[in-house]
Amino acid sequence: MTREYYLRSLISDNGSLKDFATKIGMPYSTLLSILKNVGGAACDNVFKICQGLGISADSLSMLDKIPSNVILLELTPAEQQHIKKYRKLSPAGKKEVDHYLDFRLSSEAPRVEKDSEISSL
Repeated sequence: MTREYYLRSLISDNGSLKDFATKIGMPYSTLLSILKNVGGAACDNVFKICQGLGISADSLSMLDKIPSNVILLELTPAEQQHIKKYRKLSPAGKKEVDHYLDFRLSSEAPRVEKDSEISSL
C-alpha cells in the first residue's frame, strides 16, 4: 500500500477530501497535490495531515517498508497489553479466549441493532 493511498483512504473514512482540507487549514488543491506524491510535499503539510488523522508521521514513513498483506492498526496501550497476554497463552487458552470473544460479540450484537433501531425512530 502506498502512503498516498493510505492517507486518501483514512481521509475518505472520515468524510470528503474538501472537508478534511478545511478542518486542517490547508487549501484543497494543496491536499490533492500531496495525495499524488507525499514524498514531494513540505514536511509541515504532511505533519498537518497526520495530526488531522491522529497518526504519526513515523508510521506514515514506514508504510513503504511494510508488505502489502500487513494490516496497520493504531492500538491503545490497553489493547497492546491484551495482545501481549494473549500471545503468552497456550493454544487451548487462546481457543477459550476466542470462544469467549465470539460469545460476547454475539450477545452484544442484538443489543447494538436494537439501539440503532431506537435511534432511527
